[in-house]
Amino acid sequence: MNNQEQLDDLIIDNLKIYQRQDQFRFSFDAIALVHFCRFNHRHRYIDLGTGTGVLPLIGTSLGAGHITGVEINDVVAQMAERSVTYNHKSDVVSIIHGDYRTMNYHQFGSKPFDGVLVNPPYFDHRKGEMPDDNNLCLALHDRCTTIEDVCNSASRLIKNKGHLWMVYSAPRLLELVNVLTVTGFAVKRLRMVHGMLYKPAKIVLLEAIKGGAQGLTVEPPLIVYSQPNVYTEEVSCWYERK
Repeated sequence: MNNQEQLDDLIIDNLKIYQRQDQFRFSFDAIALVHFCRFNHRHRYIDLGTGTGVLPLIGTSLGAGHITGVEINDVVAQMAERSVTYNHKSDVVSIIHGDYRTMNYHQFGSKPFDGVLVNPPYFDHRKGEMPDDNNLCLALHDRCTTIEDVCNSASRLIKNKGHLWMVYSAPRLLELVNVLTVTGFAVKRLRMVHGMLYKPAKIVLLEAIKGGAQGLTVEPPLIVYSQPNVYTEEVSCWYERK
């Protein structure tokens, strides 16, 4: 184990995950996304840019049949593989080191996936300062991976009527919806995420269907904190699930 590496407790289903201080670490965005998904135990899913594998680990505990995580950063992909082994999830989670922008479903089997999960880079590289670390740029900023790249990759990898679940920057929601529409997705569910009540939403959870009919449900907002550093009842319930 690298001396910068640690085994962190996810506080969900007794899962633990390897992470390093010098690499991208998952955030609340991923936890909110995986609880927004609606999984089927018979279905296969793919997580684009899985990082250390938090979405596949929790997603298979929440009902997904199998999740394949794809990660371009070899160091992080290796940690994800060890997390899968540590949590005895090798039968339901696969980690692939590679670039999902160049992949299609034939590389994973004869049939496309039933659904895609993605927590993509969503900070606009044209605005604000960029991190000095290239790995953090890949994970956080859209300079290398645009939202067009993400949506086109999702479309190649899933079946017609397959589901796409994504967490994205709330101020860039219109941009995302436009790209999804052009790519052949119909946005079906939206949920805005607010740090606290009466604070503007910073992120949005979105479900879209490839080739789906129009018809959007805007769900009640997700409020993360009832007061500073105190989770709301809904969020607390996620972590109480053992």
